[in-house]
Amino acid sequence: MTTKTNTTTMMTTNPTTNTISKVRNHNLQQNKHMYDIQTLEYNIDNLSLKKLLHTQTLTLDFCLKYILNPDEHASCVEDEYICREDVLHYQPHIKRTELFK
Repeated sequence: MTTKTNTTTMMTTNPTTNTISKVRNHNLQQNKHMYDIQTLEYNIDNLSLKKLLHTQTLTLDFCLKYILNPDEHASCVEDEYICREDVLHYQPHIKRTELFK
């Protein structure tokens, strides 16, 4: 298994099968702001939305599709209480005007 990294993202792939590795909540804590969106989407059903929001740099589309859609992707009760203000607080690169369109 190899890890491909650059200064902002990390995607772990298996060179034999060219598949994305599994990521768990403890990996998010250990590798803050390191996983790319493709890897997070692949693992979304195994991750806490709250931990994702707090530890990774997310796109607006990712937040709208997953973080603010707890009915589909919540892994615990805490995930159901995430609001747009939380997204703005933990993802300061996302603009209020874009999030509230």
